[in-house]
Amino acid sequence: MDERGAAPTLAVFTLFVLLCSAAAFVSFQAGHQRQVSTIQQLIAVDVARTAAFTIESELNQTLRSAIATAMYEAGGRAENRENVEQRVRAYLNERIALGWSYSNIAVSVPPCDENSLVLEWPANGSIIARGHLAAEVRHVGGAVVSGMSLSVEATPRFERIHHVAELVREAARGAENLTWLELKLNENYACEGLEIEIWADAGGVTVVVRDTFAAKVVIRG
Repeated sequence: MDERGAAPTLAVFTLFVLLCSAAAFVSFQAGHQRQVSTIQQLIAVDVARTAAFTIESELNQTLRSAIATAMYEAGGRAENRENVEQRVRAYLNERIALGWSYSNIAVSVPPCDENSLVLEWPANGSIIARGHLAAEVRHVGGAVVSGMSLSVEATPRFERIHHVAELVREAARGAENLTWLELKLNENYACEGLEIEIWADAGGVTVVVRDTFAAKVVIRG
């Protein structure tokens, strides 16, 4: 080949190689950026999910404690189911009002009410709480987790203890010997883990029924 023709050909070939290399670099860079962006998005999703799961678990744990506390306080004041439910929602809302603080995450949890948290009373005197909060956990990377479920079954036997207290009070009103009645009732209810106290004072007859398994009390004056 003529040297005069080889030089332009080599120049064109060299330019072609440079253009191909530049195109390949740009393509590689764009692909790397997409990969990094995808990884960042996945990390954001995992972080948001983890935060949402942690908050949901904490809310259910708080709900369980709220039920036990509400039953104890309502039992000591001879209150009813409605009072227990009001206390449970109030205690849970106290925790919600405190909020949560996470880096790069915004948390929004609305307070519960009778529509978002329903309490059921099985025949065994325990309580089941079920609900759903329109919560939102939003990561700065754009990932969003919506909604949190509430589901707790608590064993304190508030209703059963309350019922026994009513029965004991009626029996005590017509009893001639309260000491003997207390002894017989404790024998009858020992299998349920209930402990009964009866005494008379100036105000009449007072009845105390304790759940010896859970240390819950109902007092009937």
